[in-house]
Amino acid sequence: MSLTGSSYLHRLNRIHYLGGEKMSSSSVAHVRVALAYTVQAIKYTESALIFFQELNSFPLQPNPIKQLFYQDAFDNLTEAYLSIKALPFDTHFSIDPVFLNIPVAPEGQDNQLLITLSDNRISLAYNKTSDTINYIEQTILLSGDNDSLCGQLVFIKLQLEAARDGLLAGLNSPDYIVN
Repeated sequence: MSLTGSSYLHRLNRIHYLGGEKMSSSSVAHVRVALAYTVQAIKYTESALIFFQELNSFPLQPNPIKQLFYQDAFDNLTEAYLSIKALPFDTHFSIDPVFLNIPVAPEGQDNQLLITLSDNRISLAYNKTSDTINYIEQTILLSGDNDSLCGQLVFIKLQLEAARDGLLAGLNSPDYIVN
């Protein structure tokens, strides 16, 4: 069954009335993708935090400020996730994957390898967070005159921007305490 151009656009632009809010299906799709990207960013940040906590203190102490930046980013991403889930429409994917986040690292205590793995995960989390912010911005533009939904989306965007800033600050901070 093929769709003609006008019937495809009609299906794409149909209006959802969920929870008394009027939302286009493209807005709902943007929010669902933003939610999936937020989940990925949370998992990457948690993995990076675990890797960084595995560092041993010989010959230099790991930088506790870097760990605080990562923890702050993790907390902001979690708050953004909960705020997205609280939006007044269904954000559930029928194929949501559920798995434990247990990062795999080699057995040795090679600090440089753990730092590389941690920085890699933070870079991935940063990219997913930036993509999520773009999807939320598009949804804000699509929300039109719906002030309460627009306000919720702006709040989510601020949480995501705070998480992105924490990820970048952690990535740019030194790995070790240098006297």
